[in-house]
Amino acid sequence: MGPELLQHLGPYKGISEIIGKAAKTRSNCEDATVSLQRHRWYGWQEVDWAPLESGSSMAWWTCTGSGTYTYKTVVGVDSNLAVYESAERRLTC
Repeated sequence: MGPELLQHLGPYKGISEIIGKAAKTRSNCEDATVSLQRHRWYGWQEVDWAPLESGSSMAWWTCTGSGTYTYKTVVGVDSNLAVYESAERRLTC
């Protein structure tokens, strides 16, 4: 599967939620997931994930408390044989 088959939208902020979204334009991928990750002092923390089937899929994280964190969206295809990462974004809860 080539990168032209995925529409990959990095993390963005909805109403009090951080959202990672990806869409599959063709359905020839057997096993694909979209993961929303937040950077912590110890590395990347997966805060949500969803299977990526035909159409689009979203993973989201509800912001609580306060603070600014770096987020990214990661799409793993065919048991992570191919991994696509969005640009990182700093967002404040």
